[in-house]
Amino acid sequence: MSAGCRVGRSYPAVRAAAIRRSSGGYGGTLSNWSPSRMSWSEEGRNRETAVDRANDLAANHPHAASLVDAITVNAVGPGLWPQSKPNFKRLGLSESWATEFAEQAEWEFEQFNRAADARGVTDFYGKQFQNLWSMLVNGEFVNLPLMLDDPGRRYSLALQDIDPIRLRTPMALRGAADIRDGIRLGRHGQPVGYFLADPEDGRIFAGLDARHYRELPPMRGHRPVVLHRFYAKSPEQVRGVTVLAPAMKFFRDVSDYLDYELVGAIVASSFPVFIEKSTPYDATGFPGVQSVQNADGDTTHYRTYNPGQVLYGNSAEKPHILKSDRPGNSFPAFIETILRAVGAAAGMPYEVISKDFSKTNYSSARAALQEAWRVFELYQDWLVTGFCQVVWEMFLEEAFLRGRLPIPKGAPDFYAARAAYCTATWVGPERTNVDPVKEMVADIMGLNANVITLADIAAKRNKDWEQQLKQRGRERQAARDHNLNPDPPSSSAAKDPATVTE
Repeated sequence: MSAGCRVGRSYPAVRAAAIRRSSGGYGGTLSNWSPSRMSWSEEGRNRETAVDRANDLAANHPHAASLVDAITVNAVGPGLWPQSKPNFKRLGLSESWATEFAEQAEWEFEQFNRAADARGVTDFYGKQFQNLWSMLVNGEFVNLPLMLDDPGRRYSLALQDIDPIRLRTPMALRGAADIRDGIRLGRHGQPVGYFLADPEDGRIFAGLDARHYRELPPMRGHRPVVLHRFYAKSPEQVRGVTVLAPAMKFFRDVSDYLDYELVGAIVASSFPVFIEKSTPYDATGFPGVQSVQNADGDTTHYRTYNPGQVLYGNSAEKPHILKSDRPGNSFPAFIETILRAVGAAAGMPYEVISKDFSKTNYSSARAALQEAWRVFELYQDWLVTGFCQVVWEMFLEEAFLRGRLPIPKGAPDFYAARAAYCTATWVGPERTNVDPVKEMVADIMGLNANVITLADIAAKRNKDWEQQLKQRGRERQAARDHNLNPDPPSSSAAKDPATVTE
């Protein structure tokens, strides 16, 4: 018999010893620390309050706006654009066909890009920027893929952006067990319906009844109906959380602190003077003296003076200059500490949020940017998977149905091999280089050692490596046609042209 639990045989009860952990106790400074979890109904109200505050910060707080814009600009920039890479081996087609297909698909996509926004405000690349910004501030974004019946459009597919505030639970359904924060959930917690508020007057508030809502399914067949995307971190999470949430109190505190210091500086710069009189008598008889009635009933007399004015006092009058020693010596260190904490909460270095690289050398600046780019690339991958690739597949489907893609006779049907036809890579904005020369030398060394490829190098610079090779070929041929040396000089010759020999 194996040495496991023996069925049918009883053993004396043994109490396992447990290690006491201070993190679960209530001694010392933990005595008043009792976190509580929210109910589902409380969750929605708490999230909406956080979103309202985040939008206020993004609109009015310079460092909050800097944080959001830094991530959005570097992760998306002018846009993530597709490089079609159909899997020609799985399709049983030639590589030359794949090249022709990719060129045609990318050209057609640029035509779709111009009218990708249903409102006509921006293009597909602008939608990427808008959606990532919404995800950072609102915690999520919502798009509705539409098919517009307009003969003037080359493609019917268009995207309508929806303010996430519209996604909410109707008043009459707040007690429903399968509806949570505006989303109807299925058996496994998956979304099966989205409630979008659509009142006639546009006023969205908690008391809207069911007639002011539309319930839309997430999918209809293989086509998305609602693109609701957020970065999920916790189990059973159904709505997104703003990236500003962990540091929201710090943002507010530092904003108030700066306001108070500014007021203190203004008061100090006004050079206030309090005049002490040796004999009490009414000052209202002097010219220019004004009086105000205080809340306690007393009267305060004061007189204003112009800047640079020289005054000569009366006898028995002694001036007392009121001054404010603000800000103190710890003010810069305090602000820097707060901004470092704010950046750490969002995964961003202090230098990126403050735009201050004055205290860094090459190594520390490069390390800060490397850390920031890990975050940027994370958001890029998230946006590609949840939005860009989804739209690319819907676009290719319409292009296929309209007969605008070069698919030869006998090739697999698009719907039977959709994944193979729709394979693509997405190229983002060029990385920031602290020292371009060192970065270029590192790329050449990696290329020579076969640890990176031309595609890797080109992707970091938001370029298409195949287009670059074709362009370089044309440039070299043009140089030969004009009796010029097609090969660039070495690095040493570039630094010292006098070393170049004919």
